Amino acid sequence: MSKLLEVRNKFSQSWGNLSKNKKIAYSILVGVILIAIISFIVASSQTKYAALYSNLSTEDSGAIVAQLKTDKVSYKVSGTSILVPKDQIDSLRMTLASEVKLTDGSKGFELFDSSKMAPTDTETKIMYQRALSGEIERAIKSFPEVEGAKVNLVMPESTAFVKETDPATASVVLKLKSGTKLTDEQVKAIVSLLTGAVQNLPKENVSIVSDDFKLLTEGLYDKEKKTLTDSTDDQQALQAQIEKNMEEKIMKVLEPVYKDGVKVSVNSELDFDALTRKSTTYGKTGAVVSSHDTETWNGGTSTGLSTSPVDNATQNTSPTTTKDGNIVVKDSTKNYDVSQTVDDVVKAPGAIKKLTTSVVLDGNLDAATKTSVNNLVAQAIGYSGARGDTISIEGLYFNTAAKKAAQQALLDIANADKAAASKILYTRIAIGALAILIFIIVIFVIRRSKKKEEITPEGIDMMIGDAIPPKQEEIFPPIEFESKDKKSSMENQVKKYAADKPEQVADIIKSWLTEDER
Repeated sequence: MSKLLEVRNKFSQSWGNLSKNKKIAYSILVGVILIAIISFIVASSQTKYAALYSNLSTEDSGAIVAQLKTDKVSYKVSGTSILVPKDQIDSLRMTLASEVKLTDGSKGFELFDSSKMAPTDTETKIMYQRALSGEIERAIKSFPEVEGAKVNLVMPESTAFVKETDPATASVVLKLKSGTKLTDEQVKAIVSLLTGAVQNLPKENVSIVSDDFKLLTEGLYDKEKKTLTDSTDDQQALQAQIEKNMEEKIMKVLEPVYKDGVKVSVNSELDFDALTRKSTTYGKTGAVVSSHDTETWNGGTSTGLSTSPVDNATQNTSPTTTKDGNIVVKDSTKNYDVSQTVDDVVKAPGAIKKLTTSVVLDGNLDAATKTSVNNLVAQAIGYSGARGDTISIEGLYFNTAAKKAAQQALLDIANADKAAASKILYTRIAIGALAILIFIIVIFVIRRSKKKEEITPEGIDMMIGDAIPPKQEEIFPPIEFESKDKKSSMENQVKKYAADKPEQVADIIKSWLTEDER
């Protein structure tokens, strides 16, 4: 107990010796430490919650909450998330998986599990249509870009005649996640999913609408039906591309020599007619397909082997007379198959019919230069005289004033860029110098403050904000060796008495101490 009192007295004495600013600083520090400790204890003692499920449909969220209430599990709802104690998440998910069937807002073929025993044909068709729509919705919702989907199917009555059955139609409404957008390939994938799942559903009868009222299937398959000859814009684009390629080839040859002193223009004429031609070629001779020989004389007729019962195409008759006077007639027939070759020639559209090329060079050109340039251009573009191509080479003086103005403009732009770069450089140098100056001043102030702290008598105990007391010179009272007041006279007499009789003075002091102890 005495030690505690001693510690308390020392603390009270130390606290009393502190200045006002130090007391405030220490009080604030202790308060912050106490608040941090209390907050840590409270946070550790509270139950930590984490998300069990998020972004569920209204039906699924209601079913999960109802089951949690039945199981008497504490939970919280935050926006679209259901929160439960963090240490119970895994066990609750396994338990709820067997107790609650999540449908993601779409009911599929499980509709038949809860149906009555003997539904009518109409009810069965409606349930099948609803179940098929729900299964397709779940498949579409599984895509990462899709947040929600609604599928509506129209399935006409089937008849005994397939040709008379009307095709089915489908409409899909998609809710996309924020910041996402479907490409044409992804939209085609959804259309293929529908056409594969629904009987007699052509892709043209599928309409997909996004949540911002945009028809995603509009013109989706137009590019597949369109050919080069169906669009004038495509023809013009192809012609411009061919002309550009020709000009680039010519410039690649002439630009290293003439640099900016050459201008090229190519005009092309293309054939966009798609032509299919069938050609048949017959040979001069062919293989023998049949032969027939007959020999007649006075005594009878002899017939050779005939390979086929076809009419005679060629007859050769040559009567001869033997030594015994008999007349012999020989008849020979042969049939030939004429050989033939059939070719189907398909001519693709976009072939070059004619090229007209114009080249202008800066300055006057002689005949030899024109010939050389003409040969280079002809080789570059694939010149064909039979096609009717033409090449024109001319030498003219370019507008030097405009050229100088352009060069001056470029020079001015370059100078402006240099001036801007110099300004930025000087600004950075000034900022750096200012930063260095501020750094030197801060170092100087810190060193000076450290020197002052070393000079102060309190040293480390000085707190920030304490006023440094100014130094004052100590004033000592003058020494008066001969004082004649009453007090000094009594002191002199006591000193003289103690010096003469010290034993009596010691007894008097002991008696005083004894009385104080009592």
